[in-house]
Amino acid sequence: MKPADLIHAMAERSMKKLRIAAILPGGVYSYLAAAGKVKTEDGGPEISNPILVGGNPNVGPATYYDRVPVSQTSELDTVRYNMTRVVGTYVISDQEVDENMGAAKITDIAAAKMKALEIAIKQYQRKKAVSANSGKDPLGLGNLLPEVVTAGTIGEINLATQPLFRPSVYLFAGTMTALNIEDIFDDILLDMNNDEGKVTVIFLGRKLFNMHRSAVKDKQTVQLPQSGFGKKLANLGLIGSTHQEIPIIYDEELDPDQGYFLNENEMMIHILKSANMKMKDLAAPYDQDVIGKRYIMEYQLCSWKNYRTHAFVSNKV
Repeated sequence: MKPADLIHAMAERSMKKLRIAAILPGGVYSYLAAAGKVKTEDGGPEISNPILVGGNPNVGPATYYDRVPVSQTSELDTVRYNMTRVVGTYVISDQEVDENMGAAKITDIAAAKMKALEIAIKQYQRKKAVSANSGKDPLGLGNLLPEVVTAGTIGEINLATQPLFRPSVYLFAGTMTALNIEDIFDDILLDMNNDEGKVTVIFLGRKLFNMHRSAVKDKQTVQLPQSGFGKKLANLGLIGSTHQEIPIIYDEELDPDQGYFLNENEMMIHILKSANMKMKDLAAPYDQDVIGKRYIMEYQLCSWKNYRTHAFVSNKV
C-alpha cells in the first residue's frame, strides 16, 4: 500500500474519534452530549426558533357591557444563531515519509499526528464552551449568559428591549463563603424554579467548587458517581458532587470564581449533518511536499430560553 493510501485509510477511520473529541471534550459539551442535547441539522447556516418574550395583556375582568381587553399583542419573537465552521488540519511531510519507509513506521507517525489533532480539538472545544468568544469562534456560555444583561444581543434578541430573554445574574463580589454558599445556592434555585422547568446542572470554577465541597464535607452528600447518570458523567472524566440532587460539575476552564446554573432542556449543541467532521484532501501549496487531510465541523452552542432558566454566578471582587 502506498504511504498516501495508508494515511488516507487511517484518516478515514479516525473521523469517528474526532467527532467524539469535538462533543466529548469534558465540561459543558460532555455533559450536554451525555444528556442527549446534541441535534444534527440537515442544512443552512442559521438555526432559528420562535420564543416567548412577552405576556398577553388581553386578560382581565369584564361584566355586562364593559369593553373587553383586545390590545395588540407581541408575545413571540425569533431567536437566531449562526453556525460556526471549525477546521482542523492533519499534515505529514514527504520527508517524514521518506525517512520512515515501511507501513509500520508510517502508521506510527500518522497515529501520533492524529492523536495530537484529537487533543487539540478537545482543548479548543473545552475552552471555547465556557468563554465569551469573538470573531469566527463558536459561542460559549460567556456569550449566551453574559454578566451584563441590559445591553447587547443573544441570538439576535435585543436584551435592552426584551427583558424576558435575559438570563439571571448573581454577583457576590467576594461575599460568598463556605459558611453561606449552600444558602445562596438554595436561594438561586428558588429563584430559578418555575412552571416551565428548573436548573438541572451547575458548573463551577475551582474556587467555588472547592468552597462548596468544604461547606458540605462533614455532611452526608451524594457524590457524582453514586447515581446512574452521575456514573455516566464520571466515566466521561467529569468531577463533581450534588446540591439538592442537582449535579455540580467542576470545569477547569471556568474562571475560578465563576459558575453557571443551567437548565439542560433549553441548551443544545446543533451540528450541521453535512459537515460533521467532514474530511477533505489537503491542497498543499505548490512549494511544499506534504500529504494532508482537513477536517471540517460546522456547529453552534445555542440557548433557546433564558429568563429564569439559566444563571451566571460570580464571586469575583
